[in-house]
Amino acid sequence: MTTVLMIYLVIINIITFFLYGADKLKAVHHKWRIPESALILFSWIGGGTGALTGMRVFHHKTRKWKFRIIVPLSLIIWILAVAYFMYTGNYYHAGEVAEHYIHSDAAVTVTEEKTGYLFDGPGTDDLIIFYPGAKVETEAYAPILHEVAECGYDCFLVNMPFRLAFFGLNKAEDVMARHPDYVQFYMAGHSLGGAMAGNFTAEHLNEIRGVIFMAAYPTKTLEGSRALSLYGSQDGVLNMKHYQDSLSLMPDDFTGVIIEGGNHAQFGDYGEQKGDGEATISAEEQWGESVTAIMNFMEKSE
Repeated sequence: MTTVLMIYLVIINIITFFLYGADKLKAVHHKWRIPESALILFSWIGGGTGALTGMRVFHHKTRKWKFRIIVPLSLIIWILAVAYFMYTGNYYHAGEVAEHYIHSDAAVTVTEEKTGYLFDGPGTDDLIIFYPGAKVETEAYAPILHEVAECGYDCFLVNMPFRLAFFGLNKAEDVMARHPDYVQFYMAGHSLGGAMAGNFTAEHLNEIRGVIFMAAYPTKTLEGSRALSLYGSQDGVLNMKHYQDSLSLMPDDFTGVIIEGGNHAQFGDYGEQKGDGEATISAEEQWGESVTAIMNFMEKSE
């Protein structure tokens, strides 16, 4: 998709450049002109660079305020849009193991909904709503949530806009509204998703029983709630200074678990993450230890 966009931008800018040149030539020879609205339109549909270059090379439309303001503005907007598209479009893909766990088996029924995936195991009272990490494909977290559901606590894996939980902070509201039969709701999340899950919990202390952080930390006080913090000893992505500073926002009785040998990326199945440390245990081992810690936390919360 990125390649297609780049090819489009190159073509549209070349066309726009020659349109400005052709219009200048027509003006010199007093011939029929290209409408100004068309010249401006081409800058808005991606030809801003070609338009601005054409204005300067051909000394055309440089005195008209519409072109002096609108053309540079369109270029700025497109630069920001392309940068954002390239940033969010470059994400970590779910691995083959995750693809297996995103499907139902004898113990857990996995149902895909518009908001995400429901992992429905033998439990009936509690639902853990999970926010994925930044730029990670949603399905990458299926293995750990499938195991948690199999152990008795249903989970909902939320799809995030642009794969950034920042833009879907209140997605949990939709999940809770669609599943009112659960008695208690918990939040959970990995990395940025964990931070956003913590923020949602802080704003909904009467509705959320507790929050589970995976390689993440809160940015708002969680006093009055319950919290579990998990991170791997080899984590090279988690900012430990910020993590230590955030402990004052945790509930007094929060539970902290360090998974020896675990790293940042192995809370999901999406391969290696840039800047992460090298794990000395397998992803399956890290999932297993995480599930055990979550079970202990959930049982104490009841």
